[in-house]
Parts: sequence; structure tokens; C-alpha cells
Amino acid sequence: MKKNLLIASILGSICLVCALLIALIDIATKNKIEQNTRETELATIKEIFENYDDEKSEELEAKGNIIKKLKAYDKDSNELGYLYNVSGKNAYGSISLMIAIVDDELYQVEILENTQSFASTVYSYFKTTYPSSKDTAVHVGAYSSTDVTIGSLTVGEVENIDVSCGATYGAKLIRDLVLEALEDER
Repeated sequence: MKKNLLIASILGSICLVCALLIALIDIATKNKIEQNTRETELATIKEIFENYDDEKSEELEAKGNIIKKLKAYDKDSNELGYLYNVSGKNAYGSISLMIAIVDDELYQVEILENTQSFASTVYSYFKTTYPSSKDTAVHVGAYSSTDVTIGSLTVGEVENIDVSCGATYGAKLIRDLVLEALEDER
């Protein structure tokens, strides 16, 4: 009995030390992680809207999967469009996107984070379906031999996007997040 109590107290002490170390590491890195996240977000916004001015732009009320909603302006106070930072998750992981909407149409989508199990398949699907600054998006129709360069997409076009791919649940998640941003902007 004494031996079991000794083993339990040793294991409990090890767990307590590990918990304290994890808490200290979290405290020490929290600000740096937030700073890196903000820098990544700002760099992505600048890829979407080159003339973006953080000082003139205004943050609007966000709801649902929308983490942040911005009305983007340039340095001359000209409206550039709306920016949405959206995030969602399913059984296969999570996806965070930066979505730009101009004149009620999907202007551009960038992936901020992709932790899906089939992340590379989701990314390949994303590149060939949504307008992005990182690659020229070309959608190859499943029943057509023609390639179409993707420009701005309307709500109806996004609703009709074929999500059949090697990572269908991730593709559906992206489509649903994009539709949520488009519906909110209306």
C-alpha cells in the first residue's frame, strides 16, 4: 500500500511540474503568437488589396464563423471592399480563410491556416476553384474539357461549386465559409 502511494505521489508530482511548465511556456509565447498572427493577417490583406490602409479601415461586428470583419479603405479613404477572417472546423481539422468581397462578389480568398487531415488535397482543390493571389486559379470542369480562369464569383456561382474531390469535407467547409461571408456582406 505504501509503495502504491509513493508511486502515485511521484506521478502526481511529475504531472504538476509538467502542467506548470506548459503554463509558463504558454505565458511566455502568447504575445509573440498573437503578434505573428496579426503580421500574417496584415500581409495577407496587403496581398489582396495593395493600397490597404490599416488606420483608415474599420472593424465591423462579426458573428458566427466570422472572426473579424473589416471595411477596407486605402490611404485616400476610397473603399476597397470588405475583408472577412473566417474559421471553421470539421472532424478532419480546421481551416481559416481571409475572404475579400468587392461589389457583392467574391473577389479573392486566401488560406491563413489549414489543419485538415488531407491538407494538400484541400489546398489543391482550393487553388483550382477560388480566386487567389498566390496562384492563377483555373477551374477544370468535371464534365468539360475547357479551362476557365476564375475571376470574381457571385453567390450563385459559389453555391454551385462542385466539392467532389479527395477531401470533400474540407472542400464543403471552404465553400460554406465563403458563402457565410458572402451572405453576411449582402
